[in-house]
Amino acid sequence: MRPDPISAAQALLAAIAGTGERRLLWLAGGAAWTLESARALIAAQPVPDARWLGDRAGPTDPNRRTAGLGDECGLLVVDAWAGLDLDAIGAAAGMLRGGGLLVLLTPSAADWTDWTDSAAERFATFPFGPADVGGRYVRRLQRVLETSPAVCRVDETAEPLDDAAEPSVKVPQARSRPPAQPPDTDLSRIAPATDDQARAIDAILATARGRARRPLVITADRGRGKSAAMGLAAARLRDSGSLNILLTAPRRTAAEAVLRHVGAPPPRYLAPDALLADTPAADLLLVDEAAAIPAPLLERMLGHYPRIVFATTVHGYEGTGRGFDVRFRAVLDRLTPGWRARRLATPIRWAAEDPLEALLNRALLLDAEPAADDAVTRLLQSAQPISVETPVREHLAADEPLLRQVFGLLVLGHYQTRPSDLRQFLDAPDIAVHLLRCGDAVLATAVTGREGRLPADLVAPIFSGRRRPRGHLLPQTLSAHAGLFEAPALGFRRILRIAVHPAARGRGLGRRFVAAIAGLATAAGDDLLGASFGATPALLHFWRRCGLDPVHIGSRRNAASGVHAAVVLRALTPAGERLLNLGRRRLLPRLAVVLAGPLHDLEPGVIAGLLSDAPADPAPLTDAEQRELRAFAEAARSLDATRPALHRLLCRTMPRALATEALTPAQAAALIACGLQQRQPAAAARALEATGADAVVGTLRQAVATLLRQASGQPPAA
Repeated sequence: MRPDPISAAQALLAAIAGTGERRLLWLAGGAAWTLESARALIAAQPVPDARWLGDRAGPTDPNRRTAGLGDECGLLVVDAWAGLDLDAIGAAAGMLRGGGLLVLLTPSAADWTDWTDSAAERFATFPFGPADVGGRYVRRLQRVLETSPAVCRVDETAEPLDDAAEPSVKVPQARSRPPAQPPDTDLSRIAPATDDQARAIDAILATARGRARRPLVITADRGRGKSAAMGLAAARLRDSGSLNILLTAPRRTAAEAVLRHVGAPPPRYLAPDALLADTPAADLLLVDEAAAIPAPLLERMLGHYPRIVFATTVHGYEGTGRGFDVRFRAVLDRLTPGWRARRLATPIRWAAEDPLEALLNRALLLDAEPAADDAVTRLLQSAQPISVETPVREHLAADEPLLRQVFGLLVLGHYQTRPSDLRQFLDAPDIAVHLLRCGDAVLATAVTGREGRLPADLVAPIFSGRRRPRGHLLPQTLSAHAGLFEAPALGFRRILRIAVHPAARGRGLGRRFVAAIAGLATAAGDDLLGASFGATPALLHFWRRCGLDPVHIGSRRNAASGVHAAVVLRALTPAGERLLNLGRRRLLPRLAVVLAGPLHDLEPGVIAGLLSDAPADPAPLTDAEQRELRAFAEAARSLDATRPALHRLLCRTMPRALATEALTPAQAAALIACGLQQRQPAAAARALEATGADAVVGTLRQAVATLLRQASGQPPAA
């Protein structure tokens, strides 16, 4: 008899009945066999709420119900034949309740790594295609599946057996213990499911009714009911009084679980950018999946709302929570030292120590962690050498402890890191992973990609906006948006991600690491080393210290980061030097125009970081301009009457004044806001936290006097 998927599924369900545990049934074989087996399995199981991840079954197939976040199901089909989307798998698996099956459809084990996966296209930069994407991640995933106690595999190609033979399908057994919680997970219930959740609800109620400026931070792994706790607490607050509650999350879909548990009428939902643009009044602000919201936006929320509850997943498919925990804690300590924390540990939908959860954590590296802080500190205090390595990715994929350190460090350092990034880093063409190591500890890691060297017939179409080959972010941005026509013809090494271990920071290791990467790029013949990132004053300062100068800032805020993306470059060849110098010369004149338009709300601190020591306008001020400026600085000439001359003064003197710190931070911010962004003093006062318009004008008069002395070569005032 040939192994039977339906019999295997029934045996698995019987083994875990009443335990709250979940299992994975792996159907490996041809495309038609896996599809028909899944259809038959769904039809045979008494599970009314099966879900299907992947579109191969077709939208009209009666066996297919699309998986969606916030749903709950007892059987989940993940169809890898339709593309191995790691982010979607991590998200959908959280819907599967205890006692349920995740059914994974894949090519046969022998063929899977050589199969061209449709989801691989996103990792194939021009001129590569999906067939050029490696199979390292799939080989690693196979090893994880084959060694997991949560997995039962049924192969189409397995040899037929006699009736008396031992069965070829080994069914993993459940542990004989009761489930962690009752199997009822009806989302309409109004009572907390666990003591953890009850304590979280009480903490939310206390935050809403207690003293201001004491935010609450709720953290949990997936499936612990943090969103439900926020919704249940909001329902109680709504029913007991007239509190005005606002809800925000990185996307509305991320807030659906909160809204379902609140019921009607729900609190008002606003996306983070809309919330901060209007800042409507609220007695309580609920922020779900806070780790996926950029820290600068969270910090602004702290400044506007006196009572806030932040909730986030620590180990989840977003891959963001651990970095949030480290970075945002420092912000809270600085701005609201009375903040409180609550962690939810007990699962709600499945049993504690669920084997499927452990499998997914390992397969997607959701629980990856960098080396322990104390271990890194001890190594740095020892005499062990520090080395820079670029491991062969095949070896990295096979070295699980090292891979966990590397990915854990990237998760810690970048709030946008997701499971799909793991596949990109391991399999995408022209990608390299670099390590800074001391002993067994990874002190820093970086992921770089090669860009540019595009065919000559693409240079003009990219510049004119008619072509955008997949990938090649730096040369395309510099050509299409910064006006550097020749950029696509040059070779770039882009630093996609870089992270330094928290225990190793402040020792210059980041600069040392970037210098080593620049050396590797030079040896490989690249013209420029570059990076693109969400611009903040701290990051601009870091990259400048690493020898990379800003040449461009995006005109729109990034939807994911909430900030404008900057491009920084370091020349490695004479051709790269020419492009860098041209970009630096063009930066100030272009900014001087767009700062009053699409960049009118760009933070002055970011502008100062961009302009510091940039090439300035060499034309001297005319006598008439100097008279106007002196009348403004020393008498009572109005700002509006002086704006043209002030603009000329800033284009000539501002970069050097910023580089030499000739201006106070308040003076620099006022000059940028009113002189370059053309804001009125009253509006600038609100943004700069000044006491009023008169205070801003007074600061401007002092700053103009300083710049006039600098322009004339006079020493600064005592």
